[in-house]
Amino acid sequence: MNNTVLVTGATGKTGRRLVPLPAGRGVTVGAATRNPGTTIQDAQTGRFDWRDPGTYAPALDGVHAVYLVSSHYSDNTIDPSDQVAAFVQAAAEAGARRIVQLSAFGAGQAPDDMPLRRTERAAETSGLEYTILRPSAFMENFSEKHWARDRGELLMSDGPVRMSFVSVRDIAAVAAIALTEDCHAGRCYTLTGPQALSWADVADHATAAAGRPVRYVETDAGWIRRHLLDGGASPEFADHAAGLTASSVGGDFMATVTDHVQAVTGRAPTTFADYARTAAPAWR
Repeated sequence: MNNTVLVTGATGKTGRRLVPLPAGRGVTVGAATRNPGTTIQDAQTGRFDWRDPGTYAPALDGVHAVYLVSSHYSDNTIDPSDQVAAFVQAAAEAGARRIVQLSAFGAGQAPDDMPLRRTERAAETSGLEYTILRPSAFMENFSEKHWARDRGELLMSDGPVRMSFVSVRDIAAVAAIALTEDCHAGRCYTLTGPQALSWADVADHATAAAGRPVRYVETDAGWIRRHLLDGGASPEFADHAAGLTASSVGGDFMATVTDHVQAVTGRAPTTFADYARTAAPAWR
């Protein structure tokens, strides 16, 4: 059997951590990118664009497993399910055997007609071996151009909620194993860190790591929308994301902690304190 893994979203938060990992397991890695001249951890790069179905088959040539990160993450697309369905069909036709799909926390509880579940269903009904990863919010969003850190302030609109933040390095480690081992087919893993934290807890960790005060300031969904627009998001996606931030993350839903990272990798998930120490330069 061919032993080549295609990583879509290869320049993203999880993808660029994943690219070097399968090589240690004797696997050839192809990195899918809209800029094929880009060097990504010595991987073989090829052109791939969710918006251009003509790039699907060439990127999938000779591939036996795919790490699937939909355009919801890369292009501010609200509903990428039709693109995902077309790509998964192309993967099956190209002879791929396995898909590991990056989804989102709580997607398993969404109705089947919702975009996140429709993207998952594309993999589940493809006839391929599939594994779905449903991570909590990324720790690295605090240090890699996502949530604001200006003026020593963490501005968020969620109020007194807690989240079980997970490191993207742990997500990549789980993905590498699921792509290269045979015992994860049909599994859905909810990936979290070892504890749930409030925004104030996050600010305390950032303060300790950065050596300067970082405080949590509650804002509103309008500010989140403006921040996303300033960062290049489309108005449709900014409206969508600001609405989710304001309404769907409440209570202790996002505080769920699982042992799935440890069960798959054999090691405990990264703590926020450990992440904060490595991320400290971004807050200084």
